[in-house]
Amino acid sequence: MLRASIDIGSNSVLLLAGEFKEGHFFEKINEANITGLGKNLDHESMFSKKSMDKTFDVLKKYNKILTNLDIKIEKTIVTATEASRVAKNASDFYEKVKDELGFSVKVITSEGEAYYTGRGISGGHLGGKEEHIVVMDIGGASTELIKLRLNPFQILSSVSLPMGSVRATDWLKSKIFEKKIEEVMSSYPLHEYETSKIICVAGTMTSLAAMIKGLSLYKDQLIHGQEFDFIKFNGFINKLKKLNPNDILNKFPVIGKRFETITGGGIVGVEVGKALKVKKFSISTYGLRYGTLFEGEIHGRYISKEF
Repeated sequence: MLRASIDIGSNSVLLLAGEFKEGHFFEKINEANITGLGKNLDHESMFSKKSMDKTFDVLKKYNKILTNLDIKIEKTIVTATEASRVAKNASDFYEKVKDELGFSVKVITSEGEAYYTGRGISGGHLGGKEEHIVVMDIGGASTELIKLRLNPFQILSSVSLPMGSVRATDWLKSKIFEKKIEEVMSSYPLHEYETSKIICVAGTMTSLAAMIKGLSLYKDQLIHGQEFDFIKFNGFINKLKKLNPNDILNKFPVIGKRFETITGGGIVGVEVGKALKVKKFSISTYGLRYGTLFEGEIHGRYISKEF
């Protein structure tokens, strides 16, 4: 039987559908759309009408896709993360989504985001023999650091840093980036996440990996498992800093609609890498939407709000 999950993030809305047979997962649909739901969130504490309209249109499109696959809309696992935890008008928006599209949205806690991201990583692990691994998930409004054991699967610790690609882009435009980064880094004890290699998930890092590899067309199978030295990654981000968003899109068309926020997200990756003394980034295309689908449900203790 086909199952589906949707991840409503602060920058993108992701759809995954597939089925399990004899212990293996067979992917049917994997789609991402940029809606910028968390844009200007720090200034307004609200979703903008433009971002809500974009997100609603994408969810309407996903509704049609799932209906055509005979997947029940009410059975689809739909999660929302940091931007939805913060926005004052999130309730009104998701009530509209429920009433008009039938999706029941669960806003999950930062601990839940870490758990299901880790669960997704465990299902698509890159084959190392480490006792534990550290995962970095750069979202639009937050960055999750997760320390986990793979066998048996267990989240050892996690922390949600209130900085991501969309927030960082807003900070850069307002010329307060360095101040905000310093505030975040000094407010959280990060020493227990120090690691020579960090596993990176989500759109910012997978997109940067595609850019570094010089891909003209994004494909998960060309990205999953790729590794980059921190020095090389830092050098690439320094080059991006010298380009405006339109130049980035022209030079790296594979980036698509992430062209406006990719530099901000990359700088966040650099800052976290420095703080954790990372020497190598390893890219995984698995993450939150995989974890929720593998688990098959959202545990009550991880739900902040439900619509």
